Amino acid sequence: MSPTNISSILTYTVCWVLPTVVFSLLFLYIEQEETL
Repeated sequence: MSPTNISSILTYTVCWVLPTVVFSLLFLYIEQEETL
């Protein structure tokens, strides 16, 4: 595996996983706020 390939996979992961995690946490936070 070349470094470029690893970098590409890392970028892809960050671009997809990070927004998903952030959105999920934000959604949970909003749900909690509405419950209180």
